Amino acid sequence: MRLHRFYINQQIGKEVRIEDKELLHQWQKVFRLKASDRVILFNGGDSEYEGFFKILAKNEAVIQIDKEREVKNPVNIELHIFQSIIKKDNFEFIVEKCTEIGVSAFHPIISERSEKKSLNIERLNKIAKESAEQSGKTKLPEIFAPESFGKAIKDFDGELFVLDFDGEILSKTISSKENKKIGILIGPEGGWSENERIVFDEMGIKSFSLGEQILRAETAAIVSSALILMQ
Repeated sequence: MRLHRFYINQQIGKEVRIEDKELLHQWQKVFRLKASDRVILFNGGDSEYEGFFKILAKNEAVIQIDKEREVKNPVNIELHIFQSIIKKDNFEFIVEKCTEIGVSAFHPIISERSEKKSLNIERLNKIAKESAEQSGKTKLPEIFAPESFGKAIKDFDGELFVLDFDGEILSKTISSKENKKIGILIGPEGGWSENERIVFDEMGIKSFSLGEQILRAETAAIVSSALILMQ
């Protein structure tokens, strides 16, 4: 039987005491767990920890840890998604699925044709946490506050690429065989403006394409992430 995994924002030793009311409620009311049941904990490090509930009560839980496993990351790319802000549900879908795939960070950007200017970052972090729990990840992606298109790409210290219909096919542009920090710029449904295309040219940002099909922004983010990280 597969054990449930949970992220906790605290140190994990031989015995872990938890007083997080939301997590206690989830364990008892949602998962119907009880004393002696086993769970897996992780806290953003390289390991996950398996143990059993010594105490599971309304106001606290105590978990005895008896197994520690290092979880090796098979991906050698730190992938950052620079997604032009789109509709809330669609952006949340990107965070959920791309976290499962292994994306390291999400940068909501405000481009000329962005549909919105703001997002609920707290909710996005919660979605990312739940996705990491479900998919076996031990590290949570970082989710940045929305910022302007220009500032976002200026401050990034990795190699940037832009998803554009006229670019080269992805597999010919980006190789996952090298250790890299890569940022992928993905536009809104209306596409990049001419001014933004000029900036790409001036900064020497290479473009890549996913082929002749025209994909929605959220589909493009998921497909490009999968192709880069799962080569």
